[in-house]
Amino acid sequence: MIEAQTNPYRGVDTRDQRPVVAVAGASGFIGTALCPRLADDYRVLALTRSPARANTPDPNSSIVWRHCDLFSLPELTAALAGVDFAVWLVHSLAPSSRLTQARPRDLDLALADNFARAAAANGIRQILCIGAVLPPGYRIAPLLWSRREVELVLASQGTPVTALRASLVIGPGGTGPALLLDLVRRLPVLLLPAAAQSITRPIALADLVRAILLCLGEPARYRGAFDVGGAELLSYADMLTQTAAVLGRRRRLLSVPLLPLWLVGLVARLASGAPATMTGAIVEALPEALPLQDNPVQRAIQPAALGFQAALTTAIDPEQGRLRPNPRRALQPRDRILMRQQARVRSIQRVIMPPGQTAAWVAGNYFRWLGRCCWPLVQTRIADDGSVSVGVRLPRLTLLHLVPERAASSPARQVYRVAGGLLARRAAARADSEAIAGSQLRPRFEFQALLDGRYTMTAIHDYAPALPWYLYLPTQALAHRWVMARYQRRLARLTR
Repeated sequence: MIEAQTNPYRGVDTRDQRPVVAVAGASGFIGTALCPRLADDYRVLALTRSPARANTPDPNSSIVWRHCDLFSLPELTAALAGVDFAVWLVHSLAPSSRLTQARPRDLDLALADNFARAAAANGIRQILCIGAVLPPGYRIAPLLWSRREVELVLASQGTPVTALRASLVIGPGGTGPALLLDLVRRLPVLLLPAAAQSITRPIALADLVRAILLCLGEPARYRGAFDVGGAELLSYADMLTQTAAVLGRRRRLLSVPLLPLWLVGLVARLASGAPATMTGAIVEALPEALPLQDNPVQRAIQPAALGFQAALTTAIDPEQGRLRPNPRRALQPRDRILMRQQARVRSIQRVIMPPGQTAAWVAGNYFRWLGRCCWPLVQTRIADDGSVSVGVRLPRLTLLHLVPERAASSPARQVYRVAGGLLARRAAARADSEAIAGSQLRPRFEFQALLDGRYTMTAIHDYAPALPWYLYLPTQALAHRWVMARYQRRLARLTR
């Protein structure tokens, strides 16, 4: 019998000689459908940020669930030890802390950079990710460009990357089809902007899974980006019409050419109850016509591809007329309770890196600038050992004390541990790390350079504020956001 300490997969049977594939974002609606199919040919390491899901055994013995903080490079590097291939399915629409001050696209970029570095450190042979079909012109919506940035970051450390670019994925738990269903169910008359005539090619979840299985394990043959879609080219207006037919509802669609997109987004958010970040991103992408580029992956899945109406019918619960929920929905209340108990803060801002500089330069520049920015109230002191104290001048008090973590730092990444100060919760500051729900919560300040030094992510992870939340939110949280916005503008001016 193999002892636990000699098993690099901590639960995966090492006597099984099949390759190991790690799936990041395994509890999402694509990952939930993909993992059982992967288990036929691979040993599957399903990575999830949900402690509740990680503690729920999978009936398939070939799938092992592991809780992993993808924001922690050391933890992620250890989790990917012994993995042969990896699938990236992460989208940062749901909160990962009690308070998250960051745009989803910046969260995705920071996570993808960690994943690329961990994959390269472990010699992973291929990363497969799901991207977005890009329009042929130069006008690209932020949502679509964010997916392209993730592709670039995943490939930045040398691991071969296969990007399957899809538009709207139709399956249980999908945000796009759920939005279509809510609009048709709740609005008898649908006012559509001119952008609703843009053509795209939705794909059934089952067809996307077939494309993943085709490309995974073939890094030499399928390296690069491949557009994938279903059986039909449709406009968004066509999809709303077919959605009404599936639900058996009579709906009137009226084209209003001058209807502003911000108003479309507001109506969609009110009708669906979806977060503004989600509906706003989807509506921004409406004007993009997304024809597919011919490629071998699309040719392989095309003959058996489902049409939109057939795909939507299989994804809907016939009794309720609603999209079948993602299985992780039942676990989300437990995760929210845990986040509230931990009471942590995550904040990430993207700053432009001046040419020729490094993350180490940005860290030093930021702390020196901080004392001038908030003068005469705040001062910063940098000791000979590199530790930083941020405090008030009168009375002389230390608000935060940061200690550099040399082993985790490099010119491309600077890590400072939150070691003390009046604004740091003492229980969190006393220990270098705190084990909660199987994850090492290390309060820290990071400067993370990515995309060949184009940007630096200034990030606070797992910070535990000492102030009560009703005081922290309107004071320290707002002050931090204001300071970081000023620093973003400063580096933009320096770059220009």
